[in-house]
Order: sequence, then C-alpha cells, then structure tokens
Amino acid sequence: MDATALAASDSPAFSPSPKIARIWRGRTPLALADAYRQYLFDAGVRKIAAIPGNRGVQMMMRRTAQEAEFMVVSYWDTIEAIKGFAGPAYEQVRDLPRDDEFLIAKETQARHFDLAVDFWGAIPSPR
Repeated sequence: MDATALAASDSPAFSPSPKIARIWRGRTPLALADAYRQYLFDAGVRKIAAIPGNRGVQMMMRRTAQEAEFMVVSYWDTIEAIKGFAGPAYEQVRDLPRDDEFLIAKETQARHFDLAVDFWGAIPSPR
C-alpha cells in the first residue's frame, strides 16, 4: 500500500514485520546538557545505529529551568538483536563509560514495546 492510500485509509498501517522499540531515558544538569548531547550521540546513538538488527534510532532532548531530559528510542528486528547490543539481561540499561560524569539518578531498566502501528512517513506533507 503506498503512502497516499495509507493516508486516505481509516485503518492503521500495521508494521509489515514485528519490530521492537527500546526506550531509555536520562537526565543531566542543564549546564551539562550540550556536552552530554554530543557525547550521547558519539558514544551511544552512532554505535547503536551500526549494530546488526537495528532499524533506526532517535535521540530526543527536553530542557527545563534546571535540567535536561534525554530519551533514546531505538528500533530492532528482534529481542535477540537487542541482546546482541545489551547482553542477556537486555532489560537492564547499558551505561556508557562516562554516564556517571553527566547523569542524575540513572535509570536501571530500559523499556521495550512491540511496534504495532507505524505512520512514520505514511502521511504526505501538505502542499
């Protein structure tokens, strides 16, 4: 089904094959936000994107008056592919070497979701 047909359809676009989203979140003091954003991209996001079985990765950032919150969502073919990155205890966060220099109250668990609907790029931009 092409993007035009999907946009006109009343039903969701179901993912053609099961994919899993892995979600990690972390917070830094606001003063360290820019440095951590670059570090997270270099040491985390770029490496995740190159792992076999990875279908993409996004890094998001939100600033408040006192801190910055980061969220990384990576997309995978299978849990086995995630284990290739995170190890057998794949639900545990895999810290980056310098995370202790930046992060406040580190999370210990990553969250995993089955990708049930994918409208990314399916709806054409208005002209």
